[in-house]
Amino acid sequence: MKNEPLPIGIRWSMEYLDAYLVKETTKRFPFLPFADRPECLTETEEGVEITLWLLPGRFLKRPERLEKRLERCFGKRPPRGLIWYEDRLKRTLTAVKAAVPGSPANPFWTARFYGDQPFRENLIVLLPEVKEEETKDAFRLQTAWMEEFLGEGYARLNGLFLVSAALPRQAGILPLTESAAYYRRIYQDTGLLAAGAGFLPDYFRRKQPGRTLCVDARLSGKAPCRSLPEGSLYLDMASDSERERLLYARRRDVCYRSLGMYLDTFVRKRYNTNRCKSEEKNVVCRR
Repeated sequence: MKNEPLPIGIRWSMEYLDAYLVKETTKRFPFLPFADRPECLTETEEGVEITLWLLPGRFLKRPERLEKRLERCFGKRPPRGLIWYEDRLKRTLTAVKAAVPGSPANPFWTARFYGDQPFRENLIVLLPEVKEEETKDAFRLQTAWMEEFLGEGYARLNGLFLVSAALPRQAGILPLTESAAYYRRIYQDTGLLAAGAGFLPDYFRRKQPGRTLCVDARLSGKAPCRSLPEGSLYLDMASDSERERLLYARRRDVCYRSLGMYLDTFVRKRYNTNRCKSEEKNVVCRR
């Protein structure tokens, strides 16, 4: 059974996804000028505008040129939302220490990713960081993010625990019903008491196994390996390879899933659809 967070209301804004991937093609004349030009495809689906940047595979052997081409892409059409890179591109850019722009955790994509997972009755959320100039208002901004992400999808939960750098570590676990109207509403609707702390306590590991899903919405920071309950499902919104490596090394019982893996399937489906349409069009033209 899937947990499907319900939206708070009607979403009037468009969500954006810019995807950069290697163009799978076999041109007869790969050294002609047009063969080096990235292709840009755009489509809209269910309130999401997807921009596919298709980069020639030859760029993988020339990282500096790949970096310059990406800069041109950013200049021609600056990303407006979430950014995703195919693994081959990301590895190539990382190898030459090129800047790889990332995206902070987006509540829309977090909710979509979360909603496609098996339901777990206990939810832990490591809340996203805020900008330095917004530190004084951090908890309010994190609550707004949480409300947009979870919406009314708390109805079946038996536990809701939030980890935030805005909460003092020395204070221990704090009830959040008096801290924000959203958490009061959750309590009034379901009796579920949202709680939070500046860290995930070690004793959480002793909680009933196989009943917890953890959403890590932070851009940086280690996975709380020692504290995750046994058999947890861990969703990494930053797709951090170090978190994956650490959990694989220390917590084989935890199931790691990243937004990057999720978007890989999402993007390739659209790419294959566009490629099939293009091939069909070419066949018709030849006739």
